[in-house]
Amino acid sequence: MVELSSIVNSCEKLKHAQSYSFKELLHEIAAIKLEFETFSCFIRVIEDLDEIELISSSIISNLIATNHSLFFHTCYDLKLCWGWKMINNQGYSDALKFEFENNHIVELVVNASSITQYCVSEL
Repeated sequence: MVELSSIVNSCEKLKHAQSYSFKELLHEIAAIKLEFETFSCFIRVIEDLDEIELISSSIISNLIATNHSLFFHTCYDLKLCWGWKMINNQGYSDALKFEFENNHIVELVVNASSITQYCVSEL
């Protein structure tokens, strides 16, 4: 497991993001790989629990790389400034939130064993 604080404290820029899907559900996002300057991390769905997990190693052998449009693309070459791990009212860790240098905020929420992306904007 990777701590969000260690990614933020690394002060590294995001270089690339890649989506992955289950072979049976190609239109759904099951994992996202974030590549920074010197390390990568994976955000994935824990299917049995419908929770989200941030890990350092690739446990995506049952997934295939896909070309889903990711909100992270607008954050390339920018540092991650803030990160949140969110827990819902039932105690499940089902969302992560990221804010980059350009004030772009990406929220990832697990919904029915897939990751839904939200772009958060201030009114």
